Amino acid sequence: MAIIPPKPPRGRGAGSNPDNRYSDFSSTLEDDGWGVLDALSEEPGPRTTLGIDAARSVISFNRSPDVPFDRSVNPYRGCEHGCVY
Repeated sequence: MAIIPPKPPRGRGAGSNPDNRYSDFSSTLEDDGWGVLDALSEEPGPRTTLGIDAARSVISFNRSPDVPFDRSVNPYRGCEHGCVY
């Protein structure tokens, strides 16, 4: 059977979410001739939603002695690229 490569989601920056090396489970799509994958590919893409957050800054400050940096990007501001994390 032929392995069908997954299509990246339209309108999103992250096109994949590969398994990490510690993952116990992985999956691949295979065409078994039932036409199920054709039906799945006809679904409309996910809609973008906007939400309001209360973050005051894009930069988060960290004053912990066990972390080797004191500034990072506020994850609740995030990015619009659709990063997978």
